[in-house]
Amino acid sequence: MAQQQDLIPVDHILGALQRIQDPQTKQDIVSLGWVGEIQSRFGNITFTAYLPEDRNVPEEEYRSAIIGAVKSLPGVKAVMPNITRKEKPQTNKAQVNPSQIRHIVVVGSGKGGVGKSTSSVNLALALAKKGKRVGLLDADIYGPSVPTMLAAGHNGEIGAPDSVRMREGNLLMPFEMFGMKVMSVAMLIEKNQPTVWRAPIATKMINQFLSGVDWGTLDYLIVDLPPGTGDIQLTISQQTSIAGAIIVTTPQKVALNIAEKGLLMFQHVGVPVLGIIETMSGFGCDACGATTNIFGEGGAKGLSEKSGTKLLAQVPLDVALVRAGDDGDPIVSAAPESASAKAYFAAADVLEDVLEVQGGMDSEIAPIAVEGIPHDPQNGGKHSLAIYWSDGKKYVYGCRELRFACPCASCVDEFTGKRTLKWEDVVEDVYIDKALPVGRYGVNLVWSDNHSTGIYTYEYLRTQEARITEERPDVSADQMPPPQKPNRDNDELSVIR
Repeated sequence: MAQQQDLIPVDHILGALQRIQDPQTKQDIVSLGWVGEIQSRFGNITFTAYLPEDRNVPEEEYRSAIIGAVKSLPGVKAVMPNITRKEKPQTNKAQVNPSQIRHIVVVGSGKGGVGKSTSSVNLALALAKKGKRVGLLDADIYGPSVPTMLAAGHNGEIGAPDSVRMREGNLLMPFEMFGMKVMSVAMLIEKNQPTVWRAPIATKMINQFLSGVDWGTLDYLIVDLPPGTGDIQLTISQQTSIAGAIIVTTPQKVALNIAEKGLLMFQHVGVPVLGIIETMSGFGCDACGATTNIFGEGGAKGLSEKSGTKLLAQVPLDVALVRAGDDGDPIVSAAPESASAKAYFAAADVLEDVLEVQGGMDSEIAPIAVEGIPHDPQNGGKHSLAIYWSDGKKYVYGCRELRFACPCASCVDEFTGKRTLKWEDVVEDVYIDKALPVGRYGVNLVWSDNHSTGIYTYEYLRTQEARITEERPDVSADQMPPPQKPNRDNDELSVIR
């Protein structure tokens, strides 16, 4: 798969949508501020499109026009517009984050002190040294350590808020360290100031880092998560198009048991686990050459085999590795020929291979458009949701039934698998508010009852009860017929050819 096909520039998307015009005002829908909240991931495009109540235009006609316009762009695989008649989108052209990130990879651990941040830093730097465009996000709000480990590559002072730069649209500019783009809360607050924040504030900061930083064009954004399975992990997992997660653990049984919980958390929220990195994997004595397995051995390999997950690397317990982090010059940079550095370079190689396989699954069936159907006569006058699939089939789901089938941890007990959501608790007239693609594997459905944590994998959606037809939406701008003119003049939307 050609890399450039994964990265559809936002400006290109806006340019395509400028072909859609409101004849009443003689302006295109982008200039009118009717387009916003654009996401572009892996050729999947989603955005909010406003259609005023006073426009006598069928919603399906409007949807067909904008799908056709965007689908004509090279590299676009799926277009999922969210049509709203309530109000204009919150974002406009001046506020759209232009960042294009091919792979977002999160690095997590069940507990602290296992070398998660060290692994995030060295894995990111190994990818950068292979010529990749890399960003590194320190999402450990309460214990940020990434800037300290990269201090030798920073020209300024860590903990100097005055050095933070902003660009047009109130986007933060990341810092440059060792050829990587880096952002951390440690760069935004005074040195040694603790972040005594409640969870809602911390998660708000994470959202700012994800959508409010001008990352530019990246091959990889490595996200160093805090330890555990709390709010920040869920926020990133449920609101970001993550390519996958890496679990870091030591070989000892206590760490492995907790690491397995972290692995299961990602699986529950539909995030692929790309691999496991084992740290402190044996201590090599320089004097006698013997290797001592201080923290045990074979633990990560066993977890890898049990979970069907790749073992990316086994990083030895190395005094030089620790010293390099304290000196702000990571081992991959300070001693690239060391055993620890070679382990991280090997992990970077395997990670690239795993993501290449994941990215090459173009033959698999995936949605190409999602459409809300209000008061569907074939559904007893209730709301429905139509999903058009790449194999030419159209699945029409009852909204209440699909809402009840939500697979998230709020609706299903994550340990027993028993559904905790009751049918009578789902309102009859529930409808889909937004459909947001998540990576290459699922769709995040946002419902009218404000429930937004459900990530429906493609595989899961294909197993749900639905009416199935052999229809396709009109997704070619060149083949799309002009809109039908309504009864009132100058009240329709038309495509500029």
